Amino acid sequence: MPEHSAAMSRRVEFGRFQFDPEAGRLWAGDMELRLTPKAAAVLALLVAHADEQVSKEALFASVWPDSVVTGDVLTTCIAELRRVLDDDARRPRFIETRHRRGYRFVAAVSPVGDDSTTRAAIQAATTPTDAAMAVLPFADLSPERDQGYLCDGLADELINALSQVEGLRVASRTASFQFRATGADVQTVGRRLGAGALLEGSVRKSGTRLRVTVQLTDVATGYHRWSRRFDRAVDDVFVIQEEIAESIVLLLRGTGLSPREQDSLRRPAANVEAYEYYLRGRQLLPRQTFEDLTQSVRMFEQAVGIDEKYAPAFAGLAMAHAALHEWFGSKDADRTAAERASERGLALAPQLAEAHVARGCALTQSRNYVEAASSFEAAVGLNANLFEAYYFYARSSFAGGEIGRSAELFRKAATVRREDFQSALLASQALRACGRDDEAHELRVEGIARAERALELNPADPRALSLVPGYLLDEGQMARAVEWAERALTLYPDDMSTLINIACLNARLGRKEAALDLLERAVTVHGAQRDWIEQDRDYDSLRDEPRFQLLLAQLK
Repeated sequence: MPEHSAAMSRRVEFGRFQFDPEAGRLWAGDMELRLTPKAAAVLALLVAHADEQVSKEALFASVWPDSVVTGDVLTTCIAELRRVLDDDARRPRFIETRHRRGYRFVAAVSPVGDDSTTRAAIQAATTPTDAAMAVLPFADLSPERDQGYLCDGLADELINALSQVEGLRVASRTASFQFRATGADVQTVGRRLGAGALLEGSVRKSGTRLRVTVQLTDVATGYHRWSRRFDRAVDDVFVIQEEIAESIVLLLRGTGLSPREQDSLRRPAANVEAYEYYLRGRQLLPRQTFEDLTQSVRMFEQAVGIDEKYAPAFAGLAMAHAALHEWFGSKDADRTAAERASERGLALAPQLAEAHVARGCALTQSRNYVEAASSFEAAVGLNANLFEAYYFYARSSFAGGEIGRSAELFRKAATVRREDFQSALLASQALRACGRDDEAHELRVEGIARAERALELNPADPRALSLVPGYLLDEGQMARAVEWAERALTLYPDDMSTLINIACLNARLGRKEAALDLLERAVTVHGAQRDWIEQDRDYDSLRDEPRFQLLLAQLK
């Protein structure tokens, strides 16, 4: 008896195939035919609407509800299904292309077991999550238009707080902030972010008074579901954040906050002036240039100078110094400062997940990977939806030689932040190093699609232009890989990430001298992290080269 006979009520059959839409498993007789998860999800939706046209928009909304992908990704899934089903696009027996409109499953579909149960299983497997939202950057309506840091900070704090709420999915800051002042309509923004509701707002600060106006808009209808204006003293900014978050949760989830969620929404109290410096530092931190990181350090130092008990500012200070150590010179002063700041932040707020992440990043720079792992695990335990916890844990694991663990952590990061291309691509790199090529291919395709989406919004995105070429090469797209690499070097000739990643590409293309020239520039200008280079297979063609060995010897 076939292994799948126990799941009769869930399966459907067409032709010589049987398919379980809930599990995403396909059989031909007793032989299971492997499908990638996305291809299985596409097949489930087509089968659920057999003999009906399913639009591309419906497929994108169901299979990729949390990110915007290009048509190539859907085409790849359809090609995979046709290959597995031995179907012909010109004479389809299963999947018919409706030109520029979508696809139709043309084979007769019958349930194996109870029809209503099977249909319910199919619908459950293909219905996207409703409780999804995005927080757009707030507008600055202050007289001097000098409160951009406060506008971004309020939106960012709300994103972080709401991301910890069970059953509520929130688009990341990276994704939603790309729509700053674009003028795009609600439906377009919502579709691109995979969100059913958008929170928009404005800030007006005058002296010691603060006016915050917010509105929650339903993406499908374009109507406001809720709006409110807060006229308060500046000191009440923390209370305003909590009230907004509580209102949104009640509206979108239908229930109030649990005691645990209430605790997670409460940030450590701070002097308002210190908080403003903290927000300035946080606004600069994601930009990851030497100048921005250096200025970020100054802002965090101002914050802790005013309020020596404000743990988030110490965590931010540790992260900024750790980034400077990793990417700009590996200076002992930065490593030491990262360790001290992370120790202080953790001592002040042991229940703050960000403090544990900062501690893990500081320990990683000291190559203390075992203790770093404990810190990251603690962060995950406190906030299971914190992208940074998984992402930096994965980077630390990779640098420490735990490649298999890094693959799963990068994969988890890519799930938590479903528009992030870096984690998906780095997961594929780690999986390839582990010999898990099929899984690596799936994540590579997904990561490239995410990067393409990022470049649509920001054509000069330095990380996308420099990181993706190596993965394009893996997919046999050498011309595109070289084109993206050349754009990256033209736009960012001294950027550390660009130099390192394009060196990798040249090494893989057999251009050893070009690769070594770029690596030497990276080491001379910035320094680099030796442990990551030692674990990265992209450098394998260079390992016997004397110039490469000398470069490694120069790195700390």
